[in-house]
Amino acid sequence: MIRETHYATLNVDRCASSAEIKSAFRSLAQRFHPDVTKDKDGERKFKDVAEAYRTLKRVDSKRAYDYQINNFCADKTILTLSIPGIGNFNWGLIPFPCCLWFWID
Repeated sequence: MIRETHYATLNVDRCASSAEIKSAFRSLAQRFHPDVTKDKDGERKFKDVAEAYRTLKRVDSKRAYDYQINNFCADKTILTLSIPGIGNFNWGLIPFPCCLWFWID
């Protein structure tokens, strides 16, 4: 399951101001508060909204989060093969399901 971004959780744009983020948090927190909502997933949604706001409310943590989003898997590889005498062979970013045949006995 791909987890949605904190921006999608708060339903704001990535260039939203801190006032817009705070306003979105307050309205969603009131909507999904466990004492108010009748939704079964209300508590989980409330915690997700709180986590998103906790990350995006401060400029430095928002900047770090944006950096993580922009550079996800930028320098990581899924499969690197080391062959003695030849060295390392980098397969690059190969989606995981494509590699399953390699690992199945």
